[in-house]
Amino acid sequence: MFRFWRDLSVVKKLYVVVGVMAFLVAMELLTLLFAMNTLSTLRAFVGGESSWSKAQKNAIHDLYLYMYTKDESFYDGFNKNLSVNMSLRQARLELQKPNFDEKLVTDYFVKGTIAESDVPGVVNMLRRFHSAPYIGHALQVWAQADALLDDLIDNARTLHELIKAGQFDSPETKSVVARTHELNIQLSILEDDFSATLGSGSRWLEHILMVILIIAVMTVEGTGILLTISFNRNLSRSLTEISQAAKDLGEGNLSQSVPVRSNDELGQLAQTLNKMTQDLDKSIVQRVRAENASQIKTLFLANMSHEIRTPLGVIIGLTEIIKDPDLNSDERLKYIQIIENTGRNLTRIINDILDITKVESGHLQIQRSEVNVPEVLKEISSMMSIKAKEHDNTFEVVEETAVPNFIQTDRSRLNQILLNLVNNAIKFTQDGLIQIRYGMNGDLVYFDVFDTGIGIPEESKKDLFKTFSQIDSSSTRRYEGTGLGLVLSKRIAQSLGGDVVLLRSELGRGSTFRITISKDSQAEPAPKMEPIQPVPSAVTHADHLIGKKVLIVDDSNDNQLLIQLYLKKRGIHSEFADNGAAAVHKALTNNYDLVLMDMQMPIMDGYTATQTLREKGFKKPIIALTAHAMMEDRNRCLAAGCNDYLTKPIDSNILFKTVLTYVT
Repeated sequence: MFRFWRDLSVVKKLYVVVGVMAFLVAMELLTLLFAMNTLSTLRAFVGGESSWSKAQKNAIHDLYLYMYTKDESFYDGFNKNLSVNMSLRQARLELQKPNFDEKLVTDYFVKGTIAESDVPGVVNMLRRFHSAPYIGHALQVWAQADALLDDLIDNARTLHELIKAGQFDSPETKSVVARTHELNIQLSILEDDFSATLGSGSRWLEHILMVILIIAVMTVEGTGILLTISFNRNLSRSLTEISQAAKDLGEGNLSQSVPVRSNDELGQLAQTLNKMTQDLDKSIVQRVRAENASQIKTLFLANMSHEIRTPLGVIIGLTEIIKDPDLNSDERLKYIQIIENTGRNLTRIINDILDITKVESGHLQIQRSEVNVPEVLKEISSMMSIKAKEHDNTFEVVEETAVPNFIQTDRSRLNQILLNLVNNAIKFTQDGLIQIRYGMNGDLVYFDVFDTGIGIPEESKKDLFKTFSQIDSSSTRRYEGTGLGLVLSKRIAQSLGGDVVLLRSELGRGSTFRITISKDSQAEPAPKMEPIQPVPSAVTHADHLIGKKVLIVDDSNDNQLLIQLYLKKRGIHSEFADNGAAAVHKALTNNYDLVLMDMQMPIMDGYTATQTLREKGFKKPIIALTAHAMMEDRNRCLAAGCNDYLTKPIDSNILFKTVLTYVT
């Protein structure tokens, strides 16, 4: 109102003062009239709820009597009592129509025991205020109660049929009786909710009406004074502020803005100055951010290129070397082992990139289970002690305070965080000490990864947990790594109800990172789709696999050969198909024990091929093979009809165990 006043000319302000006062008086009268009508309608509404509740209780009572006496008259009484509820329901449903039948609504409400004179007020309230919080909630509760009545009617009908069939004491009859009792409790709760909502709405309305009347009276008294003071103050203040803003803008200061206090000529001038300042500031900020983001991502991609090309170079180079026919067997085995280790390291780098992609997109899956903390730390100690010795380090696990043996969390993700931070500690420590110190801090389990390594520069600490950021991203950096470990660990820990923070770090004296996770993680397990045809197997050896036939479906001849060699070592005969269409034909015309199905192929992909085979009645196991490692990809494979899912690159041991499970 004050803004409207400030935007008017002086002559119009005089008319506005008189008009506002007349309007406020009229509003007081209308408010009183509205209050009387509304309270009358609420009285009718409450009466209707009482009739609905009474009819429901009487119906339940008759149904209980019917259960014990088997007298059909009580079952008829049950249906007769519910006719009140059904009439009120029909009135509600009719009112929800855009063009409702007013006479039909009136008849329904009257049958529901609402007085005919009160019906127009009830109709107006429901039509006009159905979106208001209290009315809306009351209607929602009413609809829920009607839905439960349908269940009650179906339950009563089932009971009626069971009693007529003489099944008085059958388990099904007891179940129906128990369900009837449960429905009665639920309906009572909804009835109480409905009544409480109407009561709260009445009190709220009373409060609002009182506040409106008080405000109207106070406004009439203070309008003249406030409008005059506001006009004078706004004019003087606006001129001063605009003058100062113009001076600041001329000096290049973009941090100031002019308060827009009206929509008159002064206010429009203030808006123009503010928009000019914002556009200039936004343009400068966007340019700086774009330049920084481009630089960071360029450095990150350069580092990723280095980290991926380095192991690839080793693999390709050693592959060339082992082709040498003069190479002795010991050297050949040594180089093959290096190739295998390098390949696994490359896989770890790719998995880190995939994980950070999941984190950034919000698709990181957390699978909760009961985790034995001492067992996890024992496994990590076994792995990391050997690696620590390679750097002349000592590795220890120290329990500072008692921790429950079992906690609810994601074991693999906890392992991933601990291994990331311990690997970092070992990498940056030479001839020193690395410790995992763990204990309880409130409801959180903490793991402090302590080292006596090189420490972190003060200026680099602020960027430790930023994506695409590294302490040393120069071409001469000493330590290898993707720079994803810390940010990935922090995001995963947060998903487990905790965090990863830097507790302390001193140059030349080492660092301590603290990992915290909730001991009772609330994260739900990732959705799991069961195989369509699980084939459990108790076989513990592979003799029965000799002579079995497997169809390998893959458009890559190299992959076909690799999988064939894996299977051949187990005595399994393999045949090939280059695409999904050929796979469907071969699988339906040959007696294969199992199909290994690549999911991305030309002509017909693996998803379509699997669906087609299942539709044509193919019952043998189908195992998906895919380079896509996301949980969504696994679920998509299982939904298409696959029994299980393997990711590329194929691990021969996992492949063998999977085949052993499904081939009997």
